[in-house]
Amino acid sequence: MEKKFHREQLEEIFNSLDVWVTRLANNKKIGAPAASKELEALIFQLLVCNHSLWNQEDFARRRDVGDSLIVAAKRTIDTLNQQRNDIIEKIDIWLVENHYKQLGDRELPLRTETPGSVFDRLSILSLKVYYMFDQTRRKDVDAAHRNTCAGKLEILKQQQRNLQQALKDMILALNRGSIKMVLYRQFKMYNDPSLNPQLYRPQESKGL
Repeated sequence: MEKKFHREQLEEIFNSLDVWVTRLANNKKIGAPAASKELEALIFQLLVCNHSLWNQEDFARRRDVGDSLIVAAKRTIDTLNQQRNDIIEKIDIWLVENHYKQLGDRELPLRTETPGSVFDRLSILSLKVYYMFDQTRRKDVDAAHRNTCAGKLEILKQQQRNLQQALKDMILALNRGSIKMVLYRQFKMYNDPSLNPQLYRPQESKGL
């Protein structure tokens, strides 16, 4: 019988996300979780991936650089998004294999998203909270901008708390055996040369 995933571990992960974001945003060295902490290591990888995506998405909006640089950024974004989806899937696989495999064959309710997808949303929320807070400290803007961002920051923090609680409730329901989780395979077709007709039949493409 698989052991239960303790909700206390979630609090540690929530706190770690905020610490990791602060260090990543300030280009400080950050030690990845120990190999023995497999779940934490995967969530750390997911955050690093989302942070890289954040920076690439920012860069891709620039109008003062050449198109070739924007194209390169867009291709990097495609690669990072594939990596992101792969990590989300790995998180769910780890949880199923280590904690919730026994629930898979039971007739139990499902949730519309998996813990892996919630961890993804939480990692992005941690980035939003940090960078919105950063906006409230800017000296090159007026008070109205800082006040607007402060209001948005409070909304983001509430959304973060709500999502954290929702994940705690999901884990509690899984531990009780009142719901089950299954793996949702991404199967991103556009990144697969054998599945994307723009890649395997480019000569027939008429463009967009």
